[in-house]
Amino acid sequence: MLEDIVHIFFPRTYTLGNGKTIREKFNIIPYLVIVFAIFVFFCAYFTGTNLPLLAERGWNFFDILHKMIPPNWGYWDTMQKAMLDTINMSLLGSVFGCAIALPVSFYLSSNFKLNKTYLVTHRFALSLLRTLPTLVLASFLRMVLGIGALAGTLAISVFSYTICVKMMYEYIETLDMGAYEALESTGASRFRCIWGAVWPQVKGFFFSTFLYCFESNVKSAAILGYVGAGGIGLNISGQLTLRKYDNLGLVLISMTLTIMILEAVARYARRKLVTG
Repeated sequence: MLEDIVHIFFPRTYTLGNGKTIREKFNIIPYLVIVFAIFVFFCAYFTGTNLPLLAERGWNFFDILHKMIPPNWGYWDTMQKAMLDTINMSLLGSVFGCAIALPVSFYLSSNFKLNKTYLVTHRFALSLLRTLPTLVLASFLRMVLGIGALAGTLAISVFSYTICVKMMYEYIETLDMGAYEALESTGASRFRCIWGAVWPQVKGFFFSTFLYCFESNVKSAAILGYVGAGGIGLNISGQLTLRKYDNLGLVLISMTLTIMILEAVARYARRKLVTG
């Protein structure tokens, strides 16, 4: 047994009848397993994780899953409004944030040689906003606006704005500005030049970015209820607190199906944007 373990780390060498020596191919997997195990123990020590307790109680997770099945279909009438609120929050927040981001992205693009001070300060402000998770923004807005979907919608709008602006102005800076400069030389206004020469090149990317934000926001909106920002998160938090795992099972199934349907619709829309 010990010899077999040794040979796992040190390949065997065989001598054939003709005197030729053959050595087994070196196997790096056992060494990777040891490195991974050391890394896990180091992380557990650093974070204060009790690995024996985790191994002892980890199976309780599967007990909770077992209690979720079958789900309580009678909870649907109570849950569906919260699910619709989540979708509405995500859609309105994405539309509002991306709509504001579209014109701003042109002013933040270095292609148009606009006010440099505005460009630098706005980009710096965007970097600061992107460091704040949606949950933190929703917590702050809830304290200002009170409990409800409005705080969640505005938090999603801010997140969508920061993401869409960054992706759009970086994309605009890669464009060929020949058509824009040709229109500009005819004396057309800046708006006419952007609308006629730049917008046709970026509209597909803009709508694809909007769909990406919408997909991400549906998932983010599901947890905003934990800070009182409305949506399905309130139901998840409440059912976990009350240990109504069959109700929670219905919520999770509904969320999964909703996100899958939205992602399928988004993929179809992207294909249409690409093929025209």
